[in-house]
Amino acid sequence: MEAESASTKRRREDDDDVIPSDTSESMESLFDADILRLTKVISASKITTSRQSEMIDIVSRLQATFRKSLISHRVTQQTADLANTLADVQTALQNVSAKLATTSLAAPPAQLSYAQAARSKIVEKVKVPSGKSVSPVSRSTVVIVPKPDSPLKTADETKTTLMKVLDPQKYGLRLDRVTKTGKSSIRLESEKTDLTKIPMDILDKAGLVVKPQGKSLPRLSLINVPTNLSPEQVKEAIISQNFHDASDEVLHLANQHLKALFRFGPRDQQNGNWIIEVHADVRRYLLASRRVYIAWNACRVNDHIRVTRCFNCQKYGHHSSDCKSELQCGHCAEKHDTKACSNLDRDPTCANCVRFGHKGDVVKHKAISNTCPAYLKRLDAKISNTDYGL
Repeated sequence: MEAESASTKRRREDDDDVIPSDTSESMESLFDADILRLTKVISASKITTSRQSEMIDIVSRLQATFRKSLISHRVTQQTADLANTLADVQTALQNVSAKLATTSLAAPPAQLSYAQAARSKIVEKVKVPSGKSVSPVSRSTVVIVPKPDSPLKTADETKTTLMKVLDPQKYGLRLDRVTKTGKSSIRLESEKTDLTKIPMDILDKAGLVVKPQGKSLPRLSLINVPTNLSPEQVKEAIISQNFHDASDEVLHLANQHLKALFRFGPRDQQNGNWIIEVHADVRRYLLASRRVYIAWNACRVNDHIRVTRCFNCQKYGHHSSDCKSELQCGHCAEKHDTKACSNLDRDPTCANCVRFGHKGDVVKHKAISNTCPAYLKRLDAKISNTDYGL
């Protein structure tokens, strides 16, 4: 049993001398009733009027004395309770002081400025081209490829082989997506399973191997940047004008990883736009700032997340200048150039949704639509393969 505190011991020892408040109130009521009865008896007694007055006066003084005594007792009791409470508080403070004396504590943080407080809120969502904001989902991702000496030549063969040797039920795998990523490679994605723990010896015996899959750094778009600046000058201006209250770590990451990739928009105007690549922590810092200052301009800053689509064949992942596929219309999905389409009076048909086996109303939109299921799937994969620091 724990040792009895000094204040508790004092309180217990004083119990015999303390009248509880409810008991004192009862005593007062009884005393008043007795006084009233006594006064009535005196008034009814056959004694001289002067003697009655004297006796009633004595009773009144007794009543006043009793009340003073009762009030004094209550004050004493409350004072004792207060003293005991203060003793408990003092003991608690002593215990806290003792713990603080034996614990190494960091110096208290300095008061944050408004800008620092704003940046302390992590930007959790990514703004996509449709104007919406989505929350990135952390996924474990691995790419499975055949060994150089493997007879496997296609992604379908790789997938079939993997499914023969790897039992998801046996190893507790929960796969969200299995997709083709190249001529003979496939990508596995999971939100619930660490896919890097797939037994490598099983893959090795099947002639397969895991290809290292690093994530891309986030990209930001800067609007209203002076067009006369070089990539090096853009980077120098961003770092020198925007990280005045950043931590040393964030400033170091900006110096190491910030890159001005390319400029887009009109080139014959005074101001244009730039796409920059940054570390996840630098992205949070700049987005929380709402503006990026470059030279004399305050530039808007947003996430830049794009899915490349070919204007010739409508497929994702390459530009028209690198296209090796047949023409396919972005309006009706037939084999001709979109600009030469003669079916504009018909409902649109998405070439990618048709290619992926969709039917019915699901395909009734143009290939360029931001609500296209095929596009949204690619966009989700793009976000999942970008390092947002989750």
